[in-house]
Amino acid sequence: MLRVLLLLLLISLSVGRSDAGEIAGQATAIDSSTIKVNDQRIMLFGVDSVMRNETCALDGKPWKCWDASVHALQALLDRGQAVCETVGEPDLYGRVLARCTVEGESVNEQLVRSGYALARPAESSEYVAAEAAARESKVGLWRGQFTPPGEIRRQHGIMVERP
Repeated sequence: MLRVLLLLLLISLSVGRSDAGEIAGQATAIDSSTIKVNDQRIMLFGVDSVMRNETCALDGKPWKCWDASVHALQALLDRGQAVCETVGEPDLYGRVLARCTVEGESVNEQLVRSGYALARPAESSEYVAAEAAARESKVGLWRGQFTPPGEIRRQHGIMVERP
C-alpha cells in the first residue's frame, strides 16, 4: 500500500513538472519588463527596461518613459492570450524568466523592437539586433534620452539576481 501511495505521489509530481515549463493565459503588464499570467509573475527573458522612478527626457522635457514602456507592453499583451516558456527555476520571490508569445509573435522581441526595452546580452543575444534596429529608427525610448537600467543599478549598487 505504501509503495502505491509513493508511486502516485511521484506521478503527480512529475505531471506538475511537465506543466511548469509553460504558462498560458491572459497577461497583464505589472512593470516595464514583468508580466502576470494566472497569478504568476514573469520577467521577460533577455529583456531589460527603464526603472520605475527614472527621469527620461523627450524634446528636452521630462517624460514618463516607464509609464510609456508599461503601456507599450500592455498593448502587446492585449492582442491575445500569452504563452510563456519558462527558462530555469523560479527565484526566491517566485518569479520566473520566460520567453512569451501572443498570437505567435515574441512579446520579448516586439518590446525591444518597438524601443521600449533593451536587449540583455548577458542572458541572451536573441534581441540584440532588434535593439539596434529600434535605436537606429529612434523609436520608443530611443526617441528621447534615458539611462540604461543596468547603468542605474550599477550607480546605485543595486544587484538584481535573475533566476
